[in-house]
Amino acid sequence: MKTPISSPKEQKKIFLECPDKVPGIQFGDPVQVQYERTVVTSSFFGDKLPKGSIVVQHNCWFRPVLTKVKTHLALARVAGYRNAIFGLPENSFPVLFEHPENPNILISSTQLSSYQKARFCPKKDWQIIIEKLQVWQNESPDANAVDWEMSVKPTYNLTQALPANKTETAFTRCAKWFQDHIFFRHAVGIGVFEGYDAQINPDGRQLPRPQTRGDCTGEASIIPALDWAIYQNYSARHTGIEILKNLFSSPELCDNIPNSPTYGGVCFYAHINAFYGDDNGRALMSAVLTSELTDNFDYVDNILHGMLMLLRSCGRFGFRRPRLDNPGSFLDGKTWVDYYQEDFVQYSPHRQAYLWACFLQAYILTDYQEFYDKAETAIRMTMDVFPDLEWTNGITQEYARLILPLAFLVEIKDTPEHRNWLNIVIEKLLENGTECGAIHEKMGDLQKGQYPAPSSNIKYGSTEAPLIQTNGDPVSDLLYTVNFAFIGLYEAAIATNSPYYQSEVSKMADFLCRIQARSIDHPYLDGCWLRGFDDELWEFFGSSADTGWGAWCVESGWTNNWIAGTMGLMQLNRGLLCRASAPKYKAKFTEIRHFMMDPTVKPEVRMQHITIKTPGAE
Repeated sequence: MKTPISSPKEQKKIFLECPDKVPGIQFGDPVQVQYERTVVTSSFFGDKLPKGSIVVQHNCWFRPVLTKVKTHLALARVAGYRNAIFGLPENSFPVLFEHPENPNILISSTQLSSYQKARFCPKKDWQIIIEKLQVWQNESPDANAVDWEMSVKPTYNLTQALPANKTETAFTRCAKWFQDHIFFRHAVGIGVFEGYDAQINPDGRQLPRPQTRGDCTGEASIIPALDWAIYQNYSARHTGIEILKNLFSSPELCDNIPNSPTYGGVCFYAHINAFYGDDNGRALMSAVLTSELTDNFDYVDNILHGMLMLLRSCGRFGFRRPRLDNPGSFLDGKTWVDYYQEDFVQYSPHRQAYLWACFLQAYILTDYQEFYDKAETAIRMTMDVFPDLEWTNGITQEYARLILPLAFLVEIKDTPEHRNWLNIVIEKLLENGTECGAIHEKMGDLQKGQYPAPSSNIKYGSTEAPLIQTNGDPVSDLLYTVNFAFIGLYEAAIATNSPYYQSEVSKMADFLCRIQARSIDHPYLDGCWLRGFDDELWEFFGSSADTGWGAWCVESGWTNNWIAGTMGLMQLNRGLLCRASAPKYKAKFTEIRHFMMDPTVKPEVRMQHITIKTPGAE
């Protein structure tokens, strides 16, 4: 539109949104935000939303303003949780501004009126913005209260009474979410999508992440297996078995080449031959549980190959290099024996703890002492330096991941020392807990952090990062911390029968039931959990500095599997550690161990050891 400009005395207050042309204003072509968030740049909104406050318009489009104007809101690449702690950078883009010739005209270079549909956040801050615009335009000190129903919201608020069957309902809803939006028919079995992207488009939609990963595939198998075990849902049993078929029989997700140094390992992403120890550990533990719950043992060989792949690529002290690439990690004559014999040490539970948990599960299944010895040695060395740990996106996630192998250790050898280790770690984690059951994120010693919060505006969005900017920001991370704390605490309660641990599990379960996503407008999110949740705002929120996995991402495996899976185990009143199926594994272990662990086995013999199966009719 083209708007004539009259003098301030002759004109009432006018608000223009996304005008095509305005006399006296030069606009550039529309562009979409990449790293930018919206920052308050004046005192226009008063003390309730002071200068420097950050609000989020997500993946919005805007027109750059090439004319010098007085701004009240600007888009800028800024670090911070809800405040731009390093100030406004030189390169920013006016969003809400006054016409340079007439302050009675306010102009928005982006669509502010879509605040509800586009899921702007935090809600309370956008209420202030919209109400202030009403006050300004109506020239009245009072504004009509602005409120709306968030299109993606927690299922319950903080004070609502929870139903008696809360965990059963939460599990069922998430199982349906997996079935309706995550599982798909694959050429080999049933595939598992990774989840949904963190970016929220102007229509409020989040795009799917249709990639497939080895860890997410293995982990997600336990949801239909639990659905079968709890409700005798035959279709779910079939789905769980078909997921394992896809995981172990598809060359895109599993190394099925017997002569390969990573034979038996599951890939990071499809056709990406990167083999993480923690990812493989979680996938294999999940496969063990799925097999036991469904009473289907077609993949015992594959599971043992995977466990022994981890063991033979793990150093003498029970620490494994976090990632081995094939062929990159095996060039210049290097073999798995080099990694097996090295003295590698890394005090990072994020990278190591689920490897140890997998080893302890393997020990229960096979009675092979080396699995136990390597896990116990590495845990002991880690506890000797605890809590002085290396950390990845935050220190709380390191505590959270350490709990599960410690609980397994108590279940296997219930000694005062092992119980003491478990209690020390849980107490340290719960220092960051709240009355509502949340676990707030915290960074440790910055010298030992791999991905700390951005240290400048320009570093926002440039790499992986925590959901916080500074310790004390009230956000829980359901991708890296709370999800693993939940299964760990639950297993600790099973291992010790401690009323204290049981009460903490119950409190965390209540919190997770409350914040499970509810959405009619976006049914692909209904029943899932998103990554970041602020329990003061009581909405999904966080500093979305993490490239690829921002505050609103949805991960099928790491997040939703372990939260819903723990709730399913609670209904069965059983732990994650599997014992009943041990005879199936012991019957095959000796032969497979010789094949996997003896470096003198000739290549031509290895190539004859192909065990890929297509299960027969059930």
